[in-house]
Amino acid sequence: MKNLILGLFLFGFIATGHSQILLEEAKIEYRPVSMQLDPDTNYLEIIIPEKKVGEFQQDPLAFMKANFDAKKLALDNKDADIVKFEVYFKSRKGFLVALFDDQGELISTNQKFKDVRLPEDARLEILRTNKDAVIKGTKYIAYSKGWDIDKEFYRVKISDGQKTQRLRINRQNNRHSIAQNQ
Repeated sequence: MKNLILGLFLFGFIATGHSQILLEEAKIEYRPVSMQLDPDTNYLEIIIPEKKVGEFQQDPLAFMKANFDAKKLALDNKDADIVKFEVYFKSRKGFLVALFDDQGELISTNQKFKDVRLPEDARLEILRTNKDAVIKGTKYIAYSKGWDIDKEFYRVKISDGQKTQRLRINRQNNRHSIAQNQ
């Protein structure tokens, strides 16, 4: 029995000694995704995942600034003689279209989202002027020149029993005003 245990111990020691193989160092180079347009279609599709749900819809311009490098796109396509290019960002709830110049500088944006949560003061104003109203749907629309939002408003569909109304709520300097009934 003693010989058997000693033999197994010796076999295990020899087997582990032979299994120790030295590996050479692996070199890994990081190459970011090429942002070169397809020469036939002048089209490029890149999927940018959100880190948390609703991040894109909450602040589309900040999401674009943090996750998309327009200057790299312009640099990768400098041989294509691009004067301006449009970039589309889309989600289930809406989209953002951004127009850039040949240097990758933002010229303007256009964004539209549906089923957005209205700001608290706008909701209270709607409920104050329309006592028994129920908000049926909302849309947020905004335009910018460069990185500054130039014009933004909400379109709201409300129902008061049998009657349905459409309201437009302008937003300027973090203040809201119901502009018109549509």
